[in-house]
Amino acid sequence: MKSDRKTAIAAQFDAADHYDQAARVQKRCATQLAQHIATATVQHPPRRILELGCGTGFLSAQLLTLFPQATLCATDLAPAMLQRTRARLGDDKRVSYRLMDGEHPETDWAEPAHPPFDLITSSLCWQWFTDRPKALQRLCALLAPGGKLMVSTLLEHSLQEWRESCHATQTACGVPIYPSLAQLEREWPDGGTGHWTDSILTDSVPSARIFLRELRQIGASLPQEGHTTLQSQSLRRAIRWFDDHHRTVRYHIGYGLFEKASL
Repeated sequence: MKSDRKTAIAAQFDAADHYDQAARVQKRCATQLAQHIATATVQHPPRRILELGCGTGFLSAQLLTLFPQATLCATDLAPAMLQRTRARLGDDKRVSYRLMDGEHPETDWAEPAHPPFDLITSSLCWQWFTDRPKALQRLCALLAPGGKLMVSTLLEHSLQEWRESCHATQTACGVPIYPSLAQLEREWPDGGTGHWTDSILTDSVPSARIFLRELRQIGASLPQEGHTTLQSQSLRRAIRWFDDHHRTVRYHIGYGLFEKASL
């Protein structure tokens, strides 16, 4: 059963009709993650892949190209996103689809009779999880010995320009508090080894209004829990400050790799 916040997240992404046009950072991040995956699996290409939060299929399409012999189970919390991935990939017999909260994978997958996954991956879905350590334990239990979990997520310095604009104008900022690299390093489960790296992606934005509109278009405008809706006057102050000081927004991206111990 989905929590109220997960229901809200699914609704946001279901309503993101112009996702592909606005998702520049998502495309770049998916490509970087795919490159990390290709490098990490060169000796042992995966045959069974699980993707969490497939969105409209940016990463899915690259996985199928990288691993033509693999099967891919593409999952997402939002039905509309699964439909868009299916439309992007066409009638590819290697792909199956499941409507699923990636934080709570299907329980039957943990049964001994179910073949484990060689690769579990996700691009910019991890930041929506409410309990990452428990999610890691559940997901890593689904890996084959020597299998890999490889994900990307937003880190603490993401959207700093908008935070700064809100702070300077004493405007409440609804941007979620993202974790630090050090915090994520402490969350790896037992039974394998993991590490995180990070990078900065910079996106050009003509104005604050366009920046905020594009966040809505990609379903990423859901504020942190407890945030109250801004009054229009406060929002206008933050927008003016942003426009006077910024023409880019930075996304602090973390890339995580966990390898399950071999038997």
